[in-house]
Amino acid sequence: MMMSRVAAWLAMLLVAMTCGSVVASASQKLAIFPIDMSIPASEEDFFRGVTGPSEAEQARLQMAASELQKLIAASGRYDIVDIGPLKDEIAAARPIYECNGCEIDIARKANADLVMTSLVDKISETHLSLNVAIIDVAQGKLVSNASVLIQGNTDESWLHGVRWLARNRLLAEATSK
Repeated sequence: MMMSRVAAWLAMLLVAMTCGSVVASASQKLAIFPIDMSIPASEEDFFRGVTGPSEAEQARLQMAASELQKLIAASGRYDIVDIGPLKDEIAAARPIYECNGCEIDIARKANADLVMTSLVDKISETHLSLNVAIIDVAQGKLVSNASVLIQGNTDESWLHGVRWLARNRLLAEATSK
């Protein structure tokens, strides 16, 4: 009787391992768009008009996007879609948070199942908020969103915020299951 229980447990373990590998290999294709930045009018120079992110902030946007993509790719949860061929179309549509859903159409052209958009909202020089949304391309519905407050407009604080957001919000569901 004990041998039959052991054999049953081993059979269930084998089935679970087989099903787990099938689920893991069927990850969804994710298109990750560049991170946009919103700057309040009070931060802009009245005489120069809207100038957008500073050179340092533009570098941080690229650094943050690269780090976020690296962390998501390393998780194995998604297959990252190459959106390079659509970079001109993405650039023309930016800022993505104001394009009224164009990210879904662009992601569909890239054959993505999901699209991730991100926005750094510059509240002040020392307080920024990084908001990330993941949208189901087929349904056009929000699947997940997450945000983190970044305290300090430095490379170190931006990276800390991106890593915290990825670990504790975007990928936390995958590790808790």
